[in-house]
Amino acid sequence: MKYFFPLLLLFLSCQSSVSASEKQDLDFATESERVKYLALNYPAEAVSYYEQNAQKLLVQSSAQTVSIYSSLLAAASNTGNIKLVEELVSLLSDERLSPHSSGSRFTIINVIGVAYRLNRQFDDAITTYKCALKHAHNSTEKMTAKVNLSIAYRMDNQPAISFQILQSVDEAILSGRRKAGLLVVKGNTAVVLDKPKVAISYFIAARQHYLKDKHQRNAARVTVNLLGAALIARRSELYEKYRKKLTPIFEAYLPQSDQLYLKWLDLMHESVKSNRLADHTLQYTKKHLSRLIKEGYEGPVHKLLKSLNAEFLMPTESRQHLILTSLSTDLAKPWCQEL
Repeated sequence: MKYFFPLLLLFLSCQSSVSASEKQDLDFATESERVKYLALNYPAEAVSYYEQNAQKLLVQSSAQTVSIYSSLLAAASNTGNIKLVEELVSLLSDERLSPHSSGSRFTIINVIGVAYRLNRQFDDAITTYKCALKHAHNSTEKMTAKVNLSIAYRMDNQPAISFQILQSVDEAILSGRRKAGLLVVKGNTAVVLDKPKVAISYFIAARQHYLKDKHQRNAARVTVNLLGAALIARRSELYEKYRKKLTPIFEAYLPQSDQLYLKWLDLMHESVKSNRLADHTLQYTKKHLSRLIKEGYEGPVHKLLKSLNAEFLMPTESRQHLILTSLSTDLAKPWCQEL
């Protein structure tokens, strides 16, 4: 998992994450709903599902098959399984599914864009999201494509364009988890635009929406974003207030990437209070900086290090070195003829 981008999987209609014990008690009307749930909450388990059911799926051809493959594509993207991403794209473009995939064209293109973004291929992500926007059928799909496009531009060090796109999203059509997700994206953009206090307000509002709708996992994850913004804004008291809210129960919802970032934030909290980068924090930063950047935390990490006159720690080489294996550049071509 990466730095919290909640709208990346907006096409999934299932609920947000619950605890492992609650998971056993859930009932799903269809197999595709179960796979969607796993892809959103437990992507590694969704990948395991595919490994166990790949042969069975090969002889199926229905709208449900398309939905299952689309959800599995999202899970493969989130787990960094490049080979599986390309395999599932190939399966989705197979002629046997053509009669059943017309209504899922936007979803498929959008998730391919997510795969590129998660693999730090931002140019490919931007191109793919623009195609997704052309194929959006309703206001929700248009909003999804715009928000994802905004994220890709921000990750590509173009926050001004990102902000402009976000301004064109109609918040009035959103509620609950979707509205919270937009607030998170706005908060992330505000951090990059040197507006940490504005980001804090967005993150707090998003957290409240998630908690109100009992989306504990997302509430925990946006709390981590909030902690980063609090340190950048030199709001130690706010950091301490919300850090206490991340009890062991809530921390259990965090993926390993968030846990790594949270540990770094805890170390940085000490340095912010003393206005000096402690030696043990410096060593931890040097050891884990490349992974923090790869996981999507480059913006807040850079801002925090800069605030302590330590931005020299940021790598100067091309971002391309962070991509271990690139996805093919034309994955969406079966649905985007302009590519």
